[in-house]
Amino acid sequence: MLVLVSVSAGVINYIQGSANEFVTYENSTEGVKIDYPKGWSVIRQYGLAFLSPKENDSDSFREGLVVARGPVVNESIDKLADRVLRFYNLSLVDFRLNESKGITIHGSPAQSLIYTFTIPDNGTIKALDLGTRENNRVHVFRYTAQESKFDHYLPTIERMIASFKSVE
Repeated sequence: MLVLVSVSAGVINYIQGSANEFVTYENSTEGVKIDYPKGWSVIRQYGLAFLSPKENDSDSFREGLVVARGPVVNESIDKLADRVLRFYNLSLVDFRLNESKGITIHGSPAQSLIYTFTIPDNGTIKALDLGTRENNRVHVFRYTAQESKFDHYLPTIERMIASFKSVE
């Protein structure tokens, strides 16, 4: 049985859930083990990406989760998040930060950022970035969705993040 995760009062909470529609991706070279929905695509793009299937022929944006692993750094997660926000402010069209808060993931301090930006021909995109350190490495989880679909896919994404394990 897998776990479903939710964020409450700045802490990631785990609840028992069913594993019927999830499969496990594991790659020791990449140092990743994570469960993802059966039928989603797994690609290597800006890290390891798990993309939802196209909803129809005109679906031009595939919601999904990118898992990236960085090197050991001496900066706090808060300072890394501040640098990311400065970069997004300069590089994303119509960037707007909705929420920034410290949380806990897998028992480690983390930073959560929820924001929106615009992609031409795809409209407003809503994103969730979670950054944490595990095994002395920075791990970033970036969920992106069309704003109108963000809440629909969020429970699936939370379950994926809850299942993540760093394997080295």
